[in-house]
Amino acid sequence: MLDWVNRDGKILLLIRPLQSFAASFVSIFFAVYLSLLGLPLWQVGLTMTGGLLSSTLFNLGAGFLADRLGRRRLLMFFGVVTAAAGFVFSVVDEPSILVAVAVLTSTGYRGGFGAAQMLERVIMAQSCPDDRRTRLYAIRSTMGSVATSVGSLFTGFVVLLQGWGLAELVAYRWMFGAYAILNVVVVLLYSQLSEAAEVEEEQISQVPLSSQTKKYVFLLSILFSMDALGGSFITQSLVAYWFFERFGLGMDSIGMIFSASSLLAAMSFMLAARISERIGLINTMVFSHLPANLMMTGIPYMPNLGSSLFLYLGRSLLSQMDVPTRQSYVMAIVKPEERSRVSGLINLPRSLTLAFGPSIAAYLMQFIGLSVPFLVAGVVKSVYDIALWLTFRGIKPPEEA
Repeated sequence: MLDWVNRDGKILLLIRPLQSFAASFVSIFFAVYLSLLGLPLWQVGLTMTGGLLSSTLFNLGAGFLADRLGRRRLLMFFGVVTAAAGFVFSVVDEPSILVAVAVLTSTGYRGGFGAAQMLERVIMAQSCPDDRRTRLYAIRSTMGSVATSVGSLFTGFVVLLQGWGLAELVAYRWMFGAYAILNVVVVLLYSQLSEAAEVEEEQISQVPLSSQTKKYVFLLSILFSMDALGGSFITQSLVAYWFFERFGLGMDSIGMIFSASSLLAAMSFMLAARISERIGLINTMVFSHLPANLMMTGIPYMPNLGSSLFLYLGRSLLSQMDVPTRQSYVMAIVKPEERSRVSGLINLPRSLTLAFGPSIAAYLMQFIGLSVPFLVAGVVKSVYDIALWLTFRGIKPPEEA
């Protein structure tokens, strides 16, 4: 089973569902929890922005230092930071302290700690043959999405804990405790990575990026930043808040919605890998992503919950097909020794734009209209899809050449 993946790749495949499960249930109730502590929505948005800006700095540092300090060592550090944040949230209820911790650790963001995700993708790119790389990313994404689905259902445990007699805020703190424990397990698994996860010694010297790679980095940075900006307007926390306010749904119902969404996304990942083998990575990214973004613009303007859910879940089936294909494409068109730096450079502007979106979206929701971020996100991401196809349709990865 997966005999074409080395030991480190298999360890990272095991880590992914644990991360996704933990990040999923926390991200769903994060905005609601902070609002219960007394923070207005615009301050919640600023907290998420601060967390993503912090993640940006970690991303940049990891991209340039990982091959010198050691990828495994940095991954363990990031895991410890995430676990520590969960423990703080489980025992402290002072909003100012929690906001500071969330900003430093990106707590509440569905994607988890960005720098760790970036390093994992780099290691996985060298853990299998080129012609299986997209399939490996698809397997990883599928496992993560299924775990996210289960984590979304686990959100309803908040309601169950209250039914057992715990106060509402105490129930949420118990959930943060579970989040911390799961991330301790992740740290232990990181410690089992081998020396093969590191770049070869003779490649560690910072050889300048080739002119072709610099061109790719520049163009992809602009395009991925556009996509990230659109996506940041509809983070899982803010979408959960939208369902909470628009239809009065409880955490158990919202968790079921996100669970179904994640299962549909999981179905699409392996499909994306197979389609990309026939029509190419760029075509697969764009031809699935564009219809999903058009659906998103209509979600908040449907007349009732049922029709809104129909579009939301339909979008979920298509919108994530670009995830494994995009990750694979970036790793494919650069040299192995450039991958860490390229990932860090591309993630820098992407993370910056991703950081400001939640604050802008929260402001729009509170002062202009609860549904405006959906429209803005759909338009921005659709423009990204068209620009990506026009710019990169002629640049092929090795397995398509």
